Amino acid sequence: MPLYDYSCQCGTVAELITRHDELPRCPGCGKTMKREFHSQFGINMGAAGAHGYYDEQLGCYINTNKQRKEEMRKQGVIEKIGKNWY
Repeated sequence: MPLYDYSCQCGTVAELITRHDELPRCPGCGKTMKREFHSQFGINMGAAGAHGYYDEQLGCYINTNKQRKEEMRKQGVIEKIGKNWY
């Protein structure tokens, strides 16, 4: 199972191993936590990535960076890299 970052309204932030469809409860207040979408690495869609990949967070198959950005825009997702929001 993959490792995801989660945050809660109470300010708790946690890095948890969960299924892609699972929303864990906050250890601080017990409310459902929200998964944070972000990328900590660059994606090179050159020869090695010519066949694309399945993006679990977007829930679709991605062939190019342009397609990934367009799908993120359609879903209203904001990419987080490091401490800055883009």
